[in-house]
Amino acid sequence: MRKIFSAIAIILGLAALVVGIGQRTIWAPPETLTASLAQAPAAAPVTLIEAGAGTVGGHPTEITINAEGKFTASLVRSADAQAWVGKAAHTTITGINAEETVLESTSETGEAEVPNPADADLFQATENADKTMTYRWTNPDEGSWTLLLAADGKAAAPTDITATWPGDTATPFSMPLIIAGSLLVIAGIALAAVRTTPRGGSDGGRRAAGHPDAPKTDTLTATPAPKGDQNTVAKIVATASVLALVLIPSAPALAAGTSPSPAESSTEDAEKVYPVVLQKQLERILGEASSSVAKADKSKNAKDLDERTTGALKTLRGQNYELRNDDVKLDAPQAIDTSVIRSAAVPTDDGAHFPRSIMVVTAKDSEASTIPTALTLTQSGPRENYKVAFATPMLPGSTFPGIAVGDQSVKMLKDDAKDLAMTPKVALERLAGLMDNEKSKDADKFAKNAFLTLNAKDQNALVKANKDATISFKRNVNTKDTVVLATPDGGALVSGNFTATTTAKPKEDGGTIGLDATTSKIVGAKDTKKGIEITYGEPTLIYIPAAGSKDKVSVVAAEVITKGAKLLK
Repeated sequence: MRKIFSAIAIILGLAALVVGIGQRTIWAPPETLTASLAQAPAAAPVTLIEAGAGTVGGHPTEITINAEGKFTASLVRSADAQAWVGKAAHTTITGINAEETVLESTSETGEAEVPNPADADLFQATENADKTMTYRWTNPDEGSWTLLLAADGKAAAPTDITATWPGDTATPFSMPLIIAGSLLVIAGIALAAVRTTPRGGSDGGRRAAGHPDAPKTDTLTATPAPKGDQNTVAKIVATASVLALVLIPSAPALAAGTSPSPAESSTEDAEKVYPVVLQKQLERILGEASSSVAKADKSKNAKDLDERTTGALKTLRGQNYELRNDDVKLDAPQAIDTSVIRSAAVPTDDGAHFPRSIMVVTAKDSEASTIPTALTLTQSGPRENYKVAFATPMLPGSTFPGIAVGDQSVKMLKDDAKDLAMTPKVALERLAGLMDNEKSKDADKFAKNAFLTLNAKDQNALVKANKDATISFKRNVNTKDTVVLATPDGGALVSGNFTATTTAKPKEDGGTIGLDATTSKIVGAKDTKKGIEITYGEPTLIYIPAAGSKDKVSVVAAEVITKGAKLLK
């Protein structure tokens, strides 16, 4: 019986040793795990990789993207990624099934082509790759982000994608199995080697005790075995065998990622809003816009304005080019220098539907004597780049609220926005009336500044210098050019554009109005008997305080740009 128990102990011990050592060698879990798509999706111009593929069980993944040729990978806020994709066919990789090492994905049918996304302003960053790219997920800011993959917009986007992460190489049962197996083997060997004294004594003992004449022999003193020794050993072996069975796992474990519940992952995002562009993104946009406008200013070709200008600025700058190309003596438009960003009113994505607009104050340096320029840039749609709609030097003594990118109080407003001293639409209309007539009933609602004072002075001087003519001034608000952004103090910044018309007619029939050299060059005449109409563009930025404030509406930036002139018939 003792030999049976010994054999069982040795066999179980060896089995435990084999399994324990095997877990660290031939059955060791893989050091890395790789997930890929279970099957290739249908060809589509866009592939989206969501943040769920960026981590597994808290471990960052290494995403490898393979393609047949060149492609781009662009990091973009998830909502903007969906807006950019629109109705296009696309594949979305949403996460990783770690147990099956499969990338989870969905596919949508739709349009077969999209614009080439390379260097689009909507994207926070874009990387160009040729055939392969390795990417480690890093969110540039809070919120949900997506990696958008595309070739040239016409060819199929990459879908040969794998995600690799560290495997769980821990073998917690290995050492206990090795220890238990060693003890069992030792116990089995010891049990086999134990020799006990037979019941009633040995023959030699009987001879020595009952036969005094028998020869004496040396005897070994045996330590008496404890009572029930075989039962005790059997219990030990049985316990050890049960322990070994408990410690032997059925198979090596694979790392399985546990993702936070939707409620946990979305609660924080739902409570926050995020800027539509980040600081580095804004700097890139401004730099590209500045370079593009500088190129157009140099060529004086209005077509060169198409790339990065829109609205009033595009119209007024183009007309300036045209007049100067006709040898009309006009000053060139002021260059747009974005070397230093002094303030940036960037709206959050809360209600920032397209078209989107941002306002920025830039300058060539940080010197106090440098006159900064107030800019308004507009993005008409997710696939369009930001274009400069307004670029006007700030007025002496005026202030633009100091705002940093990411201020959650900056929002896009409409021209009928409430909770202000007056709505933006009314403010612009009243300002137009005040500029037409300095004695307007609304004069006390606007803070005095050099621009309004000089405008009134020049208009009065023109009337006095032409006593034989009837001079009138009329301004209209171009409502389509109006952009409104809320400011942290509850007020609003409003960039608008007036078309100002100055009309001069002789007071008496047969009278003549002489024209200055610039106007003469435009209309091709030195005087007129019917009269003349001269038009100007007046891009203007105003600040409207919050409702209940004692502050007045103030003009922050403004300029007067000659648009053209025509003789009356």
